[in-house]
Amino acid sequence: MPKPKLKISANEVLTDLRAGMDDEELMAKYNLSFRQLQRLFRKMIQGGFMSPLQLAQRLCVTKSQVTDAIEMAERAAKELD
Repeated sequence: MPKPKLKISANEVLTDLRAGMDDEELMAKYNLSFRQLQRLFRKMIQGGFMSPLQLAQRLCVTKSQVTDAIEMAERAAKELD
């Protein structure tokens, strides 16, 4: 027997994305696997709800985030000494 299809509001997902929800939070909220989340993103792009560029931008790491991560790693290393 096939699984019932999930019905997820694209507008609600967009609201969540704009609020800064990451993949793990989206998967938990909508009870999705990683593969299902990727499929959801693909359908949202195909449906015109978001562009591939918009999806890619949420995955980009900023220079300040990299700097913060390096600083945290340096502090952690100093604590181990």
